[in-house]
This record gives sequence, C-alpha cells and structure tokens, in this order.
Amino acid sequence: MTDSALPHVFFDEALPRFAQAIVAEFGKDELYQGVILRDAGGLLKFISTKTFASEEEKDTAADKLKSSVGNYARPDGVLASGDAPGSQKLLTSPHALPIRTESGELRLIDRRIIGAAWLDLPSDVISTPPRVVFASLKGGVGRSTALSVTAADLARRNKNVLVIDLDIEAPGIGNLLLDEERLPRFGVVDYLIENGIGGISDSYLSDFIGTSSLTSSSGGRVDVMPALGRDAVSNPGNTLAKLARAMIEDIDGDGVSISFAQKLSGMVERFAKTNSYDVVLLDTKAGLSEVAAPAILGLGASILLFGTAQRQTIQGYEALFAALNMLAGRDRAEGRPANWRLMFKSVYAKASLDDRTAQRHRDNLYDLFAENLYDEDVEGSPDVDAMSFDIDDPVAPHWPLIIPFAQGFVDFDPVFTETQLTAGFYEQTYRQFLDGIDTLITSTGAAEEPLEDVGHDQ
Repeated sequence: MTDSALPHVFFDEALPRFAQAIVAEFGKDELYQGVILRDAGGLLKFISTKTFASEEEKDTAADKLKSSVGNYARPDGVLASGDAPGSQKLLTSPHALPIRTESGELRLIDRRIIGAAWLDLPSDVISTPPRVVFASLKGGVGRSTALSVTAADLARRNKNVLVIDLDIEAPGIGNLLLDEERLPRFGVVDYLIENGIGGISDSYLSDFIGTSSLTSSSGGRVDVMPALGRDAVSNPGNTLAKLARAMIEDIDGDGVSISFAQKLSGMVERFAKTNSYDVVLLDTKAGLSEVAAPAILGLGASILLFGTAQRQTIQGYEALFAALNMLAGRDRAEGRPANWRLMFKSVYAKASLDDRTAQRHRDNLYDLFAENLYDEDVEGSPDVDAMSFDIDDPVAPHWPLIIPFAQGFVDFDPVFTETQLTAGFYEQTYRQFLDGIDTLITSTGAAEEPLEDVGHDQ
C-alpha cells in the first residue's frame, strides 16, 4: 500500500488500531512485552522483543502495522526489532505507561514537548511545613476565595501562613490579600527568571514577600508571594515576555537542564523553609496546563480539587484522572505503591441545599475515584495495602469538603471590603470546609516522610 493510499486515521483511533494490528501479527503477550513509542507529533512505532529471520519478514509485518494507522505511522519505520540499536533501552524504560485497550494491555512511551510535566513521577513525600494546593479544572469555582478565607482563619488561630500564587498566567490571590502598599517588589515570575540567570541570594528573598494586613500582633502571620510584584505591575509591557521565559528550562553551571517543574519545586521549597511557617497555601492555574502539573504532582502537598455539581466538572476531571490512573499503573509496574493517590481531596464548591444534587455529585465523584485511583476490591484478596474506600466513607478522598453557595461572596474583594475576611462574615459558609483543612494539615504535619499504605475494606 502506497503512502497516498493509507487511510486517514484520527488521534483517538491511532493507538487502539495500532494495538489491534500488533496483536493480530504477534499476539497479546508481545503487545505487552514490547513497547509502543509515540513521538512528539503523535506518530507511532512498535519496539518488539522479537528478532526477525530476515528483513523481508520484518518488512512484511511492518507494512501491516503501517496500514493500520495510516498518517500516524512513523516515517522512519513503524517496527523495530529487539536487537536493533537502542531497542533494549526503550524496552526496559521506567517511563513506559501501562494502558489497557480492547486488544489487551500495552506499554506506551509518550514523548511530549508540551504537557511533559504530567508524566513526571508524583511525589508521595509529605513536605514540611504542610502544603495545601488549591486546584480546579475551571475558573469561577471560588478557589482563590477559599484560599483567602483559609489564610485568614489560620492566622486568627495564631498560625504563620505563606501564600504563593502559582497561577502566573492569571494572577489573583496576591490582589485579594495585598493592597498596593504591601505588594512586594518582585513575585513568582521574577523569581523563576532571575534565579536562572545567576541565582538569587538570600538577601533578596524579602523582596519577593508581602505581609498581608491579616497579620496582627494578636494572631499569626500571613505572608504572600504574588505572581507579579510592583516592578511587573509598573511595566506591563514586559509581562508576556517575562512569562515566556519563566516557563522554559534553565541550564545550570554544569550544562544540566532544569525543568520548569524542578524550578517551581525548588522555589517553593526555598521560601517554605523561611520565617517558621506552619503551613503553605498554594493557588494554582485552573485546567491541565504545564503550570498546574508540578503543583499537583510534585510538591508533596494535599491537593484540593474544586468543582461544582455540574456534568462539566466530572467530564473535565475525567482527563486528569485518566492521566493519574496511568501514573499509578506505572508506579505499580515498577514496584512502587503509588500512595500519592491519598493526597487528593474533593471540594464541592458553590453547593446548593438540595440533598439529591449533593448525593448525585458525591456518587459521581466516587465513580471517578474508584475507576481511576482506587484499587479494585477483590474478594478474599490478601493485599492489605490496597487503596480502596467505601462510597459512604467520609475520610475518603472522593468524599467532598463542602462550601455552600453564599450570595455575599459573589463580589469578594477583601482589600476594598476588609470585613469580608472577618470570622463573622465567613464562619457560617466556610466552617465545615475549614474544619476539613485542619484535618488535612494535622494529618500531614508530622515529620517529612513518605505516606504509609492505607487499606479500607469495602
């Protein structure tokens, strides 16, 4: 079949069709023993464990694989033998993701230019001081408002809090907690750029932190590292140019690449260990961008997943959870327990008072977690380390912290209306959520160590 006669195949079809063709040619065992390489453009190649008796035998098999995926066939060939140069390195790669298809289970090495951070090894090390990431798939779900209220409540109870705005493309939390006079000279974007060009000495760190008016002599301290500082606000023409450079890799003095995820993790670690903070609260970008990945996977934090009781919430999270499912599968294949799955917690935001809606949403969340992150409950299984929870278990990751809808928070802006962060204003709406935050912080407030296995009988 000539290239012009190859069928047009779309991305979602390519991998299943390729797997089906591999099984037809070599069998299910070889599908899993080999590995599929998908390059940055999405083009496919199968690295087989087999050695072929002749080039003619290999070419015949390759033609069949190529015809199955059409335009998604690698131009340098869709089939490599086990004795080809570099094959063994790919066949034994720890980066291969186990994926189930209708044709059988396969292993995929997914090369990406954009979105590569979502393939990083998730951290199951609980960081000290405890960290809580406020994340969501969509904006407008009250994520930054909840973070602001959490910071205010913790400070009122004598906790020293560091707030970091990692939503660098759409900054918000800095403006909610700092007025113009308290805004520091620099912010997160400046740090990510300047630290890669000669480094930043300790003497400059205070220039990246603003102290919120929530701080008082009778309570705790709230420090804020905004996405953008005074210099950036005064020079808006440089913002896009700075963002473009903040998210690229750095090269250290030895010529070693430092990824954006490593840059972000190093920055958080450096600031978290200053000023004796009791907790670090991080606001991250909504969606599945490269900026959100290291906050969700790499900071050793509790991850709050905000969403409303709408179908779009569950559909949106399905993509994230499918990715997490593959990472958990890779961990198990490499002999790691994937305990980082315990660090996620749902938040039901803008909740109504309708019990049927709440029950439906909780059931949908359970299905999402059970199908992707919880281990299957096998009757009589001796695996006491399996991560599984009953649908009605209130400590389970899927069981949401609830923030009821309150009209008074629609125009939330505590810099202009300071009473919006007083206990009298937020207590009724946020107390259940804040108690849940206390539980998260308390459970992760011990010494820095990997999470222990947790098993719950269904």
